[in-house]
Parts: sequence; C-alpha cells; structure tokens
Amino acid sequence: MTYDQVLVFHKIVELGSFKSAALALHRTQPAVSFAIKKLEEELSVELFDRTSYRPSLTCYGHTFFEHSQKIMQGMSELEELSKSFIHKEEAQIKFAIEGISPLPDLLKVFKDFQANYPHTRLHLSLEILSEAERKVLDREVEIGITHFVNRHDELEVIPITEVRLVPVISTSLYKEKGIKKQSDLAVIDQVVVADRGGPSGVSFGLLDNGRKWRIHDSKFKKDIIQSGLGWGHLPYHEVSREIEEGSLKILDFEDIHERLLDIKLIRLKRNQLGLVGKAIWDRLKALRDQ
Repeated sequence: MTYDQVLVFHKIVELGSFKSAALALHRTQPAVSFAIKKLEEELSVELFDRTSYRPSLTCYGHTFFEHSQKIMQGMSELEELSKSFIHKEEAQIKFAIEGISPLPDLLKVFKDFQANYPHTRLHLSLEILSEAERKVLDREVEIGITHFVNRHDELEVIPITEVRLVPVISTSLYKEKGIKKQSDLAVIDQVVVADRGGPSGVSFGLLDNGRKWRIHDSKFKKDIIQSGLGWGHLPYHEVSREIEEGSLKILDFEDIHERLLDIKLIRLKRNQLGLVGKAIWDRLKALRDQ
C-alpha cells in the first residue's frame, strides 16, 4: 500500500467519481482505476461498489476511509511543514493572550498576517492575569500579550494598546439593593478572576472588606454579573452594548471606578524570533501608533 493509492482513494470519495478524481490529480482515468484496483488487491476487499452510475463505498470502503483520514491529515500537515521550510518560515508560532485584551483588533492582525504567511500556523491561547507571562518565561509560547508583567529584567516589553476596565453591575441588582455609596457594595459578591499562579491568587481592583467570588474563567465572569449575582470589573469593549442598552450600569465611587490598563507585547530577551515571528512582532508593535 502506498500513500499515492490512499490519495487517489480519498480524491474519488471527495469528488464522487473516478473521472473527476483523474482530472483533479492530472492523471488518466485508467491510471486512477489501476491505483484503486491494486489497493483493493492488496487489501483483498472491494472498496467501491461499481454497480451504479457513481461509485459508492462498500462497508469495507467506509471503514478504510475512516481509518485513513488520520493518515491524510498527517500528510497534509507534513506538506505544510515542508512548504514552511522552503520559504524559510517557522512551522508554528505560539501566543498567550490575556483575556481582557482587545481581541477583535488582535484577531484582525492575525487574520491579515496569516494571509501573508500561510505556511506558518498561529496557535493562540487565552489566559488570565500572570499566565501569559509565565508561559513566555517557561518557553511554552514565543510571544505574550498581557497587562501583567513582573519579570521586566528577562523580558522585552512593548506597550501596544490600552484597555478601559469598568466596574459594572446589573441595573436590576443595582436598583434592588438601592446602591447609593461604595459601602453598599460590601454585601454583594465582587466577582474576581483570580490568578492560578499563587496560593491565594493575584487579583486587582478589590473592595476592602467586601464579599469575594473568585473564579478562573474571565468569560464566565461577564455571565455572572449580567445575571445579577454580583459586580466586578470588565473591559469596556466587552460590555459597551449592554451599558448603552441599560442592562448594565457603571459604578463610580472613591475606590471603585474605571481605570486604564496598558496591554503589553512581551517575549524573552534571550530568545531570537524567526523570520515570521519577527515580522508579526513588528506588526503588533505598530498597534501603539494607530
């Protein structure tokens, strides 16, 4: 059995006929038929039922198709890898992105970039607080995007944008509890995304002496607040529609108020980025000038 025979088999299944497969593979139809005949002889079964106008898979054909899909996927990945080598591009670049970052802006950069470097796969993971920095320091990823930076001595740090973080509460809960002053919030759970990195977690914007509800999922935080189970800080770009529509209300007291956080691009100083990594690093750096 050869990869070429499996390729021909999959092309027939994909396109529905021996003729279409032959055209797509730039071969003669007899050559395609011969490849399948040899494959069936080696397997000692018929893969296609040829009694109808269009060939259909036999039960053996279905089983062979299911098991050979992994092989085809693997070969496709190897082909992409070889193309990246030919173009002197990295096979992949990994990013750790803090969840409060302005994802629509970042994803647009990644989409445009992928179009220019199709042979390099971008792996993106969403993190909370110090996780993006940790992954860069541990070399799990090449590039991080986060507001939280502690190890400045080991990292190149470039501010690229800002996030407006606003303390919000559901309007219904605000009215139900009759919130007039900061101390009124003490009896309502403050929903806090806690850092996995420490024993008690790293958090910010906490109300002293208030009740805390610590979670480890920044997206779940918005759902909790919207449902009227607590209050907390959220990126304005995530809740602007709800604020405009009136379902969420911004809180503004002496210690609880909106703040601007710098979102930074980080990488290890001692790590050299490849051709593609350097190009996307420079493209992300340019966000600060927009």
